[in-house]
Amino acid sequence: DTRLENAFRFPSTRKWWVFRLHSKYNLRAQPGLMPTEKRYIMNTPQESAAAVRGAYGADDDIVDFILGITFEIWEEGGVELIHQYYGKDCVIYGLDGIVNGAQEVVDGTHATLASFPDRLLLAENVIWSGNRPDGYYTSHRLLSLATNKGATVYGPATGTRIRMTNIADCVVEDGVITKEWLVRDNMTLATQLGAKPEIAAQDMADRRSPELTAWIDAEVARLSNVDVPADPRAPVTPREDPEAFAWRVLHSCWRGDRETFDTTHAPYSVLHRSPLRHYSGRNDVYNYYQNLRRIMGDVHFSVDHIASQPFAENGVDIAVRWTATGVHQGEVMDVAPTGKPMFIMGVTHWRCINDRISAEMTIFDD
Repeated sequence: DTRLENAFRFPSTRKWWVFRLHSKYNLRAQPGLMPTEKRYIMNTPQESAAAVRGAYGADDDIVDFILGITFEIWEEGGVELIHQYYGKDCVIYGLDGIVNGAQEVVDGTHATLASFPDRLLLAENVIWSGNRPDGYYTSHRLLSLATNKGATVYGPATGTRIRMTNIADCVVEDGVITKEWLVRDNMTLATQLGAKPEIAAQDMADRRSPELTAWIDAEVARLSNVDVPADPRAPVTPREDPEAFAWRVLHSCWRGDRETFDTTHAPYSVLHRSPLRHYSGRNDVYNYYQNLRRIMGDVHFSVDHIASQPFAENGVDIAVRWTATGVHQGEVMDVAPTGKPMFIMGVTHWRCINDRISAEMTIFDD
């Protein structure tokens, strides 16, 4: 079935993607290399982090680099390798806080592992742009599987096995991550752990730092003056101009342009908002975005970054990082309209077949 071959692979075949994305992870190609094999020697906690050396560097294939360092840090427990792979002054932007420097990344990783010690990060796709001399931009989508064995911000350990999707967009320079935008659907995590979304959201807002507040305010100001294409509806294919195509798609979603939307999406297109929420068929995908428009008024949006890579003979994979702002004008999760400002930092992965979207994964924190 061509449609199945061209669609994203989901839970039952996720490990297939981990091994097929690069030959180093293909067990058939290298039967002697097992996923648990250590490619570096970890020192005792008393020894310096500088003595720990990971297997990947600036001259490695960029997909291999991203998949490899993720596996080393999480599955192999090489948390201190973050000092090698993340810049001392790196910045990570996320709506649950801004992280500054490799040491804060290490501390955050240890905290996550205290709550989810068996966490697995299973790669679904890495869409990238750039080159070795100028630096790379990677958009890494992965499925997180973990058991909640320690306390979280949502309460004590529940023993629940959770699933959630994250996308990490990274700037990589000379084999070091210097900047990252991290999106994850924390509502999916909160609900699986038994928390009420509205209470979890209020708690997250109460924990917002002055630094994060200032960054969001600056982003809102930026979007009020964003440079929008003269005609975002102009016909363009994803293979000839991925950025213009992204503007065209997002414009049709946020402005309710059904005619344009139908030209950019295949009738059988699917939207995956999380491992637990799926929308099948062009009509359902369109209605999902119109429901967002009902909730969020006076919308401004921007296309912040585009990366794309060919897929098969007739397709392309596109990663678009985007931002949207507006005001709360429609009821959502039993919360009446408040008129308060709304802010979304999202990342979308599209798989386009014959110049139409066949599958979409969009992640942002509800």
